[in-house]
Amino acid sequence: MILPALPVLFPLITIIFLLINFRRREWQPWIGLTGSLLQLMLAVFILVRVKQEGILVLHTGNWLAPFGITLVVDAFSSFMILLAGIIAVSISIYSFEAIDRQRQSFFYFPMVHGLLMGVNGAFVTGDIFNLYVWFEVMLMASFVLITLGGEKKQLRGAVKYVTLNLVSSLFFLAGIGLLYGKTGTLNM
Repeated sequence: MILPALPVLFPLITIIFLLINFRRREWQPWIGLTGSLLQLMLAVFILVRVKQEGILVLHTGNWLAPFGITLVVDAFSSFMILLAGIIAVSISIYSFEAIDRQRQSFFYFPMVHGLLMGVNGAFVTGDIFNLYVWFEVMLMASFVLITLGGEKKQLRGAVKYVTLNLVSSLFFLAGIGLLYGKTGTLNM
């Protein structure tokens, strides 16, 4: 069952469509909104499926844990994906008027969906190392979104943000190493 992977794949497909049509600036908000609405509909569908069938699990490449990447959607993660979908639609509607053309030309819409992909990936991951990977995906997109426009205040804040996140990422990796050393697995 591929359903647990779809919350990650939908934003990725939206990013691809946004990049293919990047020269058509007037399409960017509409593609972003469409991707967000599809994400929200998927989230409702997943929430209903989890309520009916219970926990959904996907072992990517048919490799079982701890060797493969496991995606898991339970009641909590399906609810969080739903909240992320609602927020994504709200941001997409807000972005129609609030984000100027200059900021849109710096890949605003692809980065928003990259951030959504990272958030959803963190919600569906089945092990702690992949949680770290999805956090890093979120951080990369958020770095770009923070510096969009290149104003001095933004760049100053971004340097602090990057520094703080580099330190916290090191602590996160160290914690993962200690956890693996103690338990012999990172599977949640």
